[in-house]
Amino acid sequence: MIVETLGAIPDFRWGAATSAYQVEGAWNEGGRAESIWDVFCHSGRALSGVTGDVACDHYHNWQSDLGLVAQYGFNTYRFSISWTRVFPFVNGKPTPNQEGIDFYKNILAELQSRGITPMVTMFHWDLPKQLDWRSPDVVDHFQDYAKFLLDTFPEVKLWISVNEPFTFCLLGYHIGIHAPGVRSPYDHYKCGHHVLLAHAKTFDMFQKRFSSESGYKMGAVLNFDFPQPLDPTNPEDVQSVQANAVEQIGWFGDPLFFGDYPKELRLIAGDNLPNFTAAEKSLLLSGANHPMSFYGLNTYSGKYVSAPDHDPLHPFVQFWKDGKPIGERFISSWLYGVPQEILHHLRWVNNRYRPRQIYITENGCSDPGRTQLEYTVNDWYRIAFFRDYLANVAQAVKEGIPVQGYIVWSLMDNFEWADGYARRFGITYVDFQTQKRTPKLSAFWWLHLNERMGVPSPTAISGVDAAHVYK
Repeated sequence: MIVETLGAIPDFRWGAATSAYQVEGAWNEGGRAESIWDVFCHSGRALSGVTGDVACDHYHNWQSDLGLVAQYGFNTYRFSISWTRVFPFVNGKPTPNQEGIDFYKNILAELQSRGITPMVTMFHWDLPKQLDWRSPDVVDHFQDYAKFLLDTFPEVKLWISVNEPFTFCLLGYHIGIHAPGVRSPYDHYKCGHHVLLAHAKTFDMFQKRFSSESGYKMGAVLNFDFPQPLDPTNPEDVQSVQANAVEQIGWFGDPLFFGDYPKELRLIAGDNLPNFTAAEKSLLLSGANHPMSFYGLNTYSGKYVSAPDHDPLHPFVQFWKDGKPIGERFISSWLYGVPQEILHHLRWVNNRYRPRQIYITENGCSDPGRTQLEYTVNDWYRIAFFRDYLANVAQAVKEGIPVQGYIVWSLMDNFEWADGYARRFGITYVDFQTQKRTPKLSAFWWLHLNERMGVPSPTAISGVDAAHVYK
């Protein structure tokens, strides 16, 4: 069903993804300035005190890394631009940095020469250290940065404004385990408020600029792992599923599509949730209920939710029931493979927002518990994960949900934020000491699947017959 259904969609985006801070390294080379993640990691706050200073050294290995995208048969490469590499603060003022611009220009030229479409994320968490998402002035700074990117890289037609605001606001400004490491009861709502306005202003500018040109698209990426009720016969547990989705997806989705926060979130946050002015609501709705060209959807795991103390508005999350995990366990403590959750997720988003198109912009898994090369390269578990999730995506398409792309996380093992290098999500193994890349079995599976989909593959992996790994 995967090949027959998804392979029949014209111009479907099949891709692999990375993000700047997670792969580039060269943290102080080529005119790059410090981001909040440099500050966070240099203070020893990532796992085992590691940093992204070198990571995959993609800054010096980008050409061969892009060769992997082609070798695996993908037609799309999703990557992010480092704000502090192209538009750093110099003497207190954001200033174009030609060395950084040239780095990304070279990447874009290489992708073009290989027939691969770039999908470029403007902001994937590496905020300049001079800025703070809790401060209103970050909105104008973001719009200026976005305008600079659109002016500088006109060859890019697929743009993502922000990636996973739920995660970087919650973990960065509430729980404090991500940069900038703020622990606060309610500051994540200030962060989210300014992210929403930054996207709305940027997309309004984008629409006015490209309203008469075809092929240019911009979306925002929202993430959620869709739950199951712990007790499906308990109406309050069932209600907790909806409450959990509204609290996490609706925090950002409702203002973008409906002009304001969901009432359920106001019941939870009270006066700590900011208010939009009339002008801001008008801006949010200026896209005629389509505040993005496509909806970017990131999802990874399943979970159970329940209503402790008969309070479905404050659902309790767990991963085990009757002594059994909800799905296959992976080394990331929050990741359990539950393929049907992506179908429920897609249905919920489509029913609530009716987006024009949906791109699944991240989906993948870490290792089940061992990270040695011999084990991780033979990653049958990852092949099974992709196969089963894609089968559910195909079912969503059969139901009429407008999925137009699927992007693998990740092209290669990388710096996994607060987890450092202890979690490997890549379809390419990276030896972080030698920087040697080794394609995993899942990479060969993708090569064969992409060939069956009819995705043009500029280069094959020499000496490897991938057919035997596809099921």
